[in-house]
Amino acid sequence: MDLDFSIIQRNAPLFLEGFMVTIELSLLAIVFSLLWGLPVVVARLSPFAPLCILARSYLEAVRNTPVLVQMYFIYFGSGIAGYPISGYFAGLLALTLQNGGYISEIYRAGIQSIDRGQREAGAALGMLPLQIFRIVVFPQAIRRVIPPISNQGVIIIKDTSLVSALSVAELTYQSKILADRTAATYEIFITLAIFYIVITTFYSGALRLIEGRFRVLQ
Repeated sequence: MDLDFSIIQRNAPLFLEGFMVTIELSLLAIVFSLLWGLPVVVARLSPFAPLCILARSYLEAVRNTPVLVQMYFIYFGSGIAGYPISGYFAGLLALTLQNGGYISEIYRAGIQSIDRGQREAGAALGMLPLQIFRIVVFPQAIRRVIPPISNQGVIIIKDTSLVSALSVAELTYQSKILADRTAATYEIFITLAIFYIVITTFYSGALRLIEGRFRVLQ
């Protein structure tokens, strides 16, 4: 079977359009997930039992249901509720809610990995709890959570392809449209795979640079 990649060149603007949407959606989902994970981990570690139980229930719900189902639930549910939202926003919200839950557990693992004795030493020096967290716990925890956060970011980037089910014109959606028009399935989806490999490679490389910088500052 002969492959003709000239069709990719002829339709480069379509791929570029989808590429930009994927990049935008990926960056927003990663940033919002990182931010949303913070209040979730605070609630998860709270000594106030109802708040902790609420956070744990939320985590179980988002981690044990597929993100595509969550996208459908938000997208169609908003319409039923009388406040319809776009497929783009529904996809972004679902990605944030699910991955923010996973990232909160990454935060929790990083925080709890710091030896309790270091907290006690800080308290013995007269430091307040917030000071102990900011000076003793946080700098060490952040170095430990960068690798798993990098992995979670790659998952987010790949999961942006699911918003194509909501007719969001990102890379996968544009590729499916083009494949239907031309029947050049192999050429198109090989190109699609290369796009995702390039995006995730650049993202992982950036996180490795950040991790290396933290090690230097250690």
